[in-house]
Amino acid sequence: MLTILISCQYDPYAHKYTTTEPKESDLIGTYTFEKQTVNYDISEFKDSINNQTVIPNIEINSNGTYKVVNFPVFENWNPTFSGLITNSGKWNKTTVGSIGNGTGELKNHWGMNLDQLPEESQNVGLMNKKYPYKLIFGFGDPDEGNVMIFKKE
Repeated sequence: MLTILISCQYDPYAHKYTTTEPKESDLIGTYTFEKQTVNYDISEFKDSINNQTVIPNIEINSNGTYKVVNFPVFENWNPTFSGLITNSGKWNKTTVGSIGNGTGELKNHWGMNLDQLPEESQNVGLMNKKYPYKLIFGFGDPDEGNVMIFKKE
């Protein structure tokens, strides 16, 4: 019985996930880096050119494009920081998973697909039950709570 109790975990952010389909217009805007829980040794990000502290951001545009500036890249199932990237691509609203409530009922977790980001970051979830939403990138086992969160400006 003790083994079952110890092994039963859950995603510590699941209760904050967006489960009601948002309007696309509510997703448009700039999101700024709030926090990451992947590597607590990283307290700030520095650009590779002049070693100055930068604040990563994501711009979601109404024409279906996005741009990331100084976006932190965490790779692999056991996530490791590999650097910052700046690029752009296309986005679309989609479901990124399901959330169970313990009774067998599943709810959709809404988010976006950002097509030109590294594979581990292409599907980003939404947080908050209503506007304004936050963006949450999860890495590795969801039960471990390795995430990166961006808040809407």
